[in-house]
Amino acid sequence: ISSAASDVYKRQVIIFLLLTLAIAALQYVGGLVVKGIEALSNIATKTDAVIIVALLTGAVSIVGVVISSIVAKSLEYKQKTQRYLYEKREEPYSQFIDMVYKMQKNVREDGEYTQDEMLKDILMFSQKLTLWGSSKVVKKWLAFCTHSQTNNLDATQTLFVLEDIIFEIRSDMGLKRQGLKLSLIHISEPTRRRG
Repeated sequence: ISSAASDVYKRQVIIFLLLTLAIAALQYVGGLVVKGIEALSNIATKTDAVIIVALLTGAVSIVGVVISSIVAKSLEYKQKTQRYLYEKREEPYSQFIDMVYKMQKNVREDGEYTQDEMLKDILMFSQKLTLWGSSKVVKKWLAFCTHSQTNNLDATQTLFVLEDIIFEIRSDMGLKRQGLKLSLIHISEPTRRRG
């Protein structure tokens, strides 16, 4: 199962559990209300019972409004947090994409992207990724760094590995991969000259 499908499945399970919990809580509260009405109706006269039912109906309405308000505020907080993180992640992710395409161009046009420039870009990206990147993107980046230090990868192999990180970044930004193939390697192959 892909990570996106796994995330969707986890959300569905959480929503199901929350709905089950809410229904159970409503049944419990409803049972208490019915028992309370029965107890009060045994004590009270007919006129008093109508007043008590009206008060209970008002109380249930107030509780419903409070619960819906709490749920709305928590959803709003979650959306604000996601929006904030999205804005913060946009810059380092854009830097990474720029760096990948500079590497790609370097494969095509030998030597324009120097080792010093690449190290500077990698350092800047790593610093911002450490603070703002999602855990999945950070893990893929660390795996790439470890792999590139222990194995002597040529530029083409490096672009293949970087493509995985790009897909994870796209996923983190809410974009789906469905049928998408970046083919950085195909794009980066030098065009053959006629002549």
